[in-house]
Amino acid sequence: MNSNDITLLLFAAAAVLFIIWLLGRRPKPDITDFFQPVPVLTEREREFYIRLREAAEEHGLQVFTKVRLADLVTPLPKSENPYWMECFNKVKAKHIDFALADPEGNIVVLVELDDTTHARPDRIERDEFVDTVLYKCGYTLLRTYGELDVIEEELGEYVWE
Repeated sequence: MNSNDITLLLFAAAAVLFIIWLLGRRPKPDITDFFQPVPVLTEREREFYIRLREAAEEHGLQVFTKVRLADLVTPLPKSENPYWMECFNKVKAKHIDFALADPEGNIVVLVELDDTTHARPDRIERDEFVDTVLYKCGYTLLRTYGELDVIEEELGEYVWE
């Protein structure tokens, strides 16, 4: 390789580095422009919510929707739990469809509105994990395909004045 080839190679490398540098200085777009609103509830969830709200109101309860699992449970502190991050990652992006709460906001019962997707192996595994964590933390979780019977039965003992 002669000196002209080396000079040309160095010039080409410098040009590539300069172009990369310029591209890195390009202003990034405002990513807040890349969002759109979506309904909190699907049509099926909304229809169930209306019926659930009526049942809850009869017992003096209020209904919360799409409650994040990480707002209901938290991993044991890092000092006691070497798996803290793994535990948190398993709950941070999951939610419970509905939570019924007393007038002070204390959770009385949690409700999951299931559908046919809950028969998939990945959903079965997810549901078993959620069910177990909530049970071990003292919550009552009811699963339904849209019937209120099991919820009404559970609420039968709750009356708040």
